[in-house]
Amino acid sequence: MKDERDLSELIEIIPDAALVVNQQGIIVLVNQLAASMFQYPHNELLGSQLDNLLPEGIRAQHKSHVGQFFNSQKNRPMGRGFRFLGQRKNGDTFHVDIMLSHVTVKSESFAIAFIRDASQNRETEEKIRRQLELERQQALTDFLTGVGNRRAFYQELAADIEELKLGHHTFSVALIDLDNFKRLNDTLGHDTGDRALQAIANGICVATRGTDFVARIGGDEFASIHPGASLEDSLVILERAREQVLKVSAENDWELSVSIGICHCADADLAVRGECTVEAILRVADAAMYQGKRSGKNQITAAQLTL
Repeated sequence: MKDERDLSELIEIIPDAALVVNQQGIIVLVNQLAASMFQYPHNELLGSQLDNLLPEGIRAQHKSHVGQFFNSQKNRPMGRGFRFLGQRKNGDTFHVDIMLSHVTVKSESFAIAFIRDASQNRETEEKIRRQLELERQQALTDFLTGVGNRRAFYQELAADIEELKLGHHTFSVALIDLDNFKRLNDTLGHDTGDRALQAIANGICVATRGTDFVARIGGDEFASIHPGASLEDSLVILERAREQVLKVSAENDWELSVSIGICHCADADLAVRGECTVEAILRVADAAMYQGKRSGKNQITAAQLTL
């Protein structure tokens, strides 16, 4: 029949894989590109169910989409069509983009599907997603020590303040300042100073919990956040960190210690009133830390954030 012959010739000369399906989901025409894409002999696809080209788990959903397409009589251009998994004869699945158009032959409605292998696009999208995630992580990571940077610390602390507003948990913030680091840097050099910062950052991470957050927020200044910790819990954790720094220092003959100031945040009302801010917390922790330095260094000083 002329219309069918013309349509069959048309789908063979277009640059995409293509097939024609009737309303019962039977493939009535298919070009060689589509047969090759799905790895079927051409004659085996003719007269077969479209379901053969789909993983079993999505066949029912796809059948519903096809029914909606015939009922709506709306074409779906490439880029605004379907993207889903196709299935080759050997059972391998791959992502495909489908453009659908209506065609009428002798008063009978058919769908002509133009199909593109989207596997490469999917791989490219995933590669871009991974690259963006890597860049996001790098933007929040201290390049020397691998812990969080100042920006990441501020973001994490702001999130904990929001949790406190909701009454979900208390938390502590510690400022951890190295004692005698300038002398080490001046006498042993910047390379040794960098190694010391890396080793101390690692030591602090070893001493803290998996739920705690550690960051380097300045040259020789670190900070940590301890969500869900009471003041007593925080003192135990940070005593471990202080001892770990002393251990690393002794092993390397660095004569370093840390002065630590803790600000414990437990008053949800302060957070709700906007008085528990990043700046206020750091001001309290900084004052506690310098109090410890004035008292001889190598110690932990704690304070509560209050009115």
